[in-house]
Amino acid sequence: MKAVIMAGGEGTRLRPLSLGVPKPMTPLFGRPVMEHIITLLKRHHITDICVTLCYKPQSVMDYFGSGEQLGVQLTYFVEEEPLGTAGSVRNCLSHLGREDFLVISGDCVCDLDLTEAIQAHQERESCATLVLYAHPKPLEYGLVLTDEQGRVQRFVEKPSWGQVVTNMVNTGIYILSPRAMELVPQQGPFDFGKDLFPTLLEQRMPLYGCPLEGYWCDMGDCGAYLKCVQDTLDGRVTMDLNIPQRSDGIWSAQSLPQGITLTPPCWIDRDVELEPGAIVGPYAVISRECRVGERAVVQRSVLLEGTAVDSRASLDGAILCPGSAAQKKSILKDGAVLGDNALAEEGAILLERVRLWPGQTAPAGCRLARSITSGSQKGVHRFGDGGVIRGVLGEDLGPDALLGIGSVLGVEGQVGLGCSNTPGARMLARAAAAGAAAAGGQVLTYGLDSPVQGAWVSASRMLPISLFIEEGEERVFLHFFDCQGLPLERARERKLEHALLQGEFRRVRARQVGQMERLELTRRQWADQVAAAASLGHPALRRVTVAVEGNGPDDRAIRAVLLSLGCQVEDRWRPGIPAFRASHGGFCLTAQDERGAILDSSQLLALVALIEMENGSGRLAVPSGASAAVDLVAAGYDGTVLRLDRDGKPARDLYAAQPWFWSAPSAAARICARMGVSGQKLDALISKTPRFSSWRREVPLSSDRGRVMEAMVREQGRTCGGEGLRVHTGGGWVYLVPLARRSALRVVGEGPDLEIAAELCDFYAGRAAQLDRAISEQCAQERDKK
Repeated sequence: MKAVIMAGGEGTRLRPLSLGVPKPMTPLFGRPVMEHIITLLKRHHITDICVTLCYKPQSVMDYFGSGEQLGVQLTYFVEEEPLGTAGSVRNCLSHLGREDFLVISGDCVCDLDLTEAIQAHQERESCATLVLYAHPKPLEYGLVLTDEQGRVQRFVEKPSWGQVVTNMVNTGIYILSPRAMELVPQQGPFDFGKDLFPTLLEQRMPLYGCPLEGYWCDMGDCGAYLKCVQDTLDGRVTMDLNIPQRSDGIWSAQSLPQGITLTPPCWIDRDVELEPGAIVGPYAVISRECRVGERAVVQRSVLLEGTAVDSRASLDGAILCPGSAAQKKSILKDGAVLGDNALAEEGAILLERVRLWPGQTAPAGCRLARSITSGSQKGVHRFGDGGVIRGVLGEDLGPDALLGIGSVLGVEGQVGLGCSNTPGARMLARAAAAGAAAAGGQVLTYGLDSPVQGAWVSASRMLPISLFIEEGEERVFLHFFDCQGLPLERARERKLEHALLQGEFRRVRARQVGQMERLELTRRQWADQVAAAASLGHPALRRVTVAVEGNGPDDRAIRAVLLSLGCQVEDRWRPGIPAFRASHGGFCLTAQDERGAILDSSQLLALVALIEMENGSGRLAVPSGASAAVDLVAAGYDGTVLRLDRDGKPARDLYAAQPWFWSAPSAAARICARMGVSGQKLDALISKTPRFSSWRREVPLSSDRGRVMEAMVREQGRTCGGEGLRVHTGGGWVYLVPLARRSALRVVGEGPDLEIAAELCDFYAGRAAQLDRAISEQCAQERDKK
């Protein structure tokens, strides 16, 4: 069998380690990582290899040549312009002929049994076989859900935790047949994951997944690079380290001098100078022509060719690129990287994840919390449930953090910016505005003080991206919106996260600094437009009396919209009138009907769905976790329910056009408009919706979230779409979804009464806990065997 190595990647997330060379040429134990892949292919008797190139192809061809010195035959195919993964392989078909072939990335680290995957492919007569790997942290990868026979059922690309229904990730290793490649168009970009495999799935062609045991790691960033190094030294991956092993855990190409302290495991190349008192290891990799000075410390770190660590310098979890140096008494902490020829001067301290781009200098005695590229900010900011970044004011979300976030947003062009009317939020907004302007972005600010109003501004002005900073009791919530006024899609969230992690912040010259403009939008203007959109097209409505008891920004927003609709709004609930309340930035609505019954957000969502059906819409869009009562309402009108994540762009577009499904002020106005048109009270309207109660629990997990969800999916014998797993059982429904911010599952039971809902919830929560224990025990047994 022939193989294709895809080696065209630039490796932007691996910078500055990958700057100036293609990602497959990144050095790993003295050799480019692609050389380890060639060795793996040769181990499985694959020696006829095509190599696809795009970024700086000559450096790859100059190093590997014909492949003769490695015992293989290499044939190169260079893309003049990016063709996508499948498109680049299409270029190789003239050499591959009409036989099945294997595709593998040139920048992964693995020792998987490729022969086993090839045999499985041939036995099943598959069009395409995807090599899968059980990964404990699957968010950075594409998930592949298969049935018990291994046939692919569904793909989830770069999921949020709510979409994790398996821990089986796509490794990017495929065995393909000519039948599959016939679907790749002759021109234009075409991807395996986005285009070819979904087409095979849609046409019901044989498409299988083959889980393999062993080791696989996508060397995506500097943290993953260090992990690959540590795993290799620990013996978790089979790899030829190419130099003698002189003792347990010590590989060295030269005799080691006296007077140094070595803690295994360590890998030390030839022509290395280790001065007396040097402390090396554990997990130290020292490449040729490096120097470690007297009483210097190098732990969990990689020194690439020609680097120097002077006396009493300390490295813990750092990477030094060729020609760089850490001078006397400097300190590099976990994740710090010195690019080619970069310098940490005497006494400089580089804090966690701080990076110096090639040729940059950390001045003597400085304490760097930001990378020196074109500006940066340290810290890892992740989106949680609901597409919001959360933090504590002055700790993980201070002015430095918002300066960096603003810099990333400024690249988009126009940036909407709003904040709570509090000193802390205003301070953070000024920092974000400065960052966006420094990146060349035009900053549009406004005085509305609720996140739901910020969403409306973003949609009404069609802004590429908007940020609203909400502050409450020292907690800060960063809400991001796209041009439709919706939270960012997961792909954009990941792009923003990676930009923040990398610290590659754009800075422009004086003439290009972005302008700041104040949008003159009053609460009345906003309320009038929201009320008009929600009014069901009836300009004259019966006057409805309601109450809005709260006085926070979200409740003030509801009050303003209902007043604009023509309602009489009181401050307190009393028998005979309904009351509304908003929370979660104005995106969640609860109510109290005329008799005092509390109506939760899922009941009101079902009511809004009923209004939508009665108004003749016929189609509605709701979040993935919306109550099954919505489906029952729509079914009574032969209507269609689209769910976010499950139904793609059509669902998202429709959801944006129906703000009463996600905006508390719009939902309250829609309900009051219906009351005004029909003359019915809220309790009468709600009585027309399915009588559903809900019960929810969280199940903490000790094993992997993806494995538990996969086991639940298999046990139910179904394929799930969108986030989580929804099960119709007996007289109710159960919804299970992994949480983003902690290792746990949320289990929601729904039924015609509270007792059934609680029983269903408790049963499935108990079953999830049982599966979690079984998986934990299985993992422990596997570790014991090793």
